[in-house]
Amino acid sequence: MSSSMSIEDYPSLLWITIPPVLLISAYYVRKWYLARRLRLYGIGKGAEGFQTNVRKVRVTPEIAARIRRGEDVSPAEVEAASRAADEQEAREAKEGKPKPPVLQPRVFEERDDRHLIGKDSADESAGSTNEWLPDSITKPTKRKKGRR
Repeated sequence: MSSSMSIEDYPSLLWITIPPVLLISAYYVRKWYLARRLRLYGIGKGAEGFQTNVRKVRVTPEIAARIRRGEDVSPAEVEAASRAADEQEAREAKEGKPKPPVLQPRVFEERDDRHLIGKDSADESAGSTNEWLPDSITKPTKRKKGRR
C-alpha cells in the first residue's frame, strides 16, 4: 500500500457536478415554462368554451321567459331591455312613487289527519287500485330479527 493517492482514488467529478446542474437547470426550465404559460394563457382564462370575467347583467322577466323557451336572444336585445328597465326605475324614483309593498310569506295551517289514517275505507280503495301488486309489497310485515 502506498501512502500517496493516485487520481483514480478520487471520486469522479461527474458524480459531484451533474446532480446540482440537473437541479438548477430543472428549476430554471420550470420557471421559464410557468412564465410562458402565464404569458400565453393568462390568469383567469378557463377551459375552452368557459367564459370568465363576465359581467352580470340584470335581465327583464320578458327576456328571461324568452331564454327559458329556448329562443335566441341577441346581446343587443338584452342590453336594450336592461337599459329600459333601469330608465323606468329611475323615472319611478324621481316621481316618488312608493315601491309595491313586500308581501308577507304565506302562512300554512297544519292539519291533524291522524284520525283519518286508521279508517278501513282508505285501505279498501288502495287495495283495489293496486290489486295486481303482491301482498308482500302492499302490506309489508315487520322485519324479523336475524340470527346472531
